Amino acid sequence: MAGMDGTQLKDRIALVSGASRGLGRAVVFELASAGAHVVATGRSAPGAATQTEVPDLTVARTVELAEQAGGSAEAVICDHTDPEQVQGLVSHVLDRHGRIDVLVNNAWGGHDFHEQPEGDEVWDEPMEQFRAMLLAGAYSDFVTSMQVLRQDMGRREAGIIVTTTWHTPEPPAWVPYESSKAAKNRLVYALGHHLREKGIPCIAVAPGWMRTELMESHHEPGELDGRTETPHYGARAVVALAADPDAMRLTGRTMDVAVLAREYGITDLDGTQPDLNAGRFLP
Repeated sequence: MAGMDGTQLKDRIALVSGASRGLGRAVVFELASAGAHVVATGRSAPGAATQTEVPDLTVARTVELAEQAGGSAEAVICDHTDPEQVQGLVSHVLDRHGRIDVLVNNAWGGHDFHEQPEGDEVWDEPMEQFRAMLLAGAYSDFVTSMQVLRQDMGRREAGIIVTTTWHTPEPPAWVPYESSKAAKNRLVYALGHHLREKGIPCIAVAPGWMRTELMESHHEPGELDGRTETPHYGARAVVALAADPDAMRLTGRTMDVAVLAREYGITDLDGTQPDLNAGRFLP
């Protein structure tokens, strides 16, 4: 199957953080196309986007695109590093829809702060970079997961948590980035262990190098051909996991998108199955 049909997730309620652009936008689109009602969240509102190099990178535009394709979605502004905002968000979703069936932790503000190192040595890295990546990565995943579990999934012992991430390569690359992504992956592993008896799968999904809106704005046409995949490839993997009644078999694991693509018969928008992480990480 290239993607999911419009009934695969019929009547499911999904919450997707970091939905203003890139993978988050594609996840909203694919979940809605599969029949779910999607609550798309992020910090970017019209006229107040966190990234302005490309127009319309807001959750409102994400919802418009999903609705134009026949899907059902709504936009809510939320900073997922703020526990009070996340608590209010989850309460709002439950008041409106009664439950959350699918949580996708995709918020990532780790690149909002970026300062060049003072030199070429590993210890020349600016102190704030790692903090920013942890706060807007693993910490925001933790806050959102805890609130959804506390208010809904844990009580019902139902639902699925999917976290978007990055395979830390071998040998390691940029220290703050690799370490912050490792924290996200370890959080998934720990949650998977503790939620196993409650029947709530917690799975990380790792795409390859994605051809996002911002990436395309930084490269010449054709420069990324053969080296990247679209965000819809990873988004379709998220949908497949959400629709899989046996997803618990993968709980606690970080799954490469290409591996999931082969298992579920997913393709990218052009009908291919890129495997851009092959040989880059330890299984």
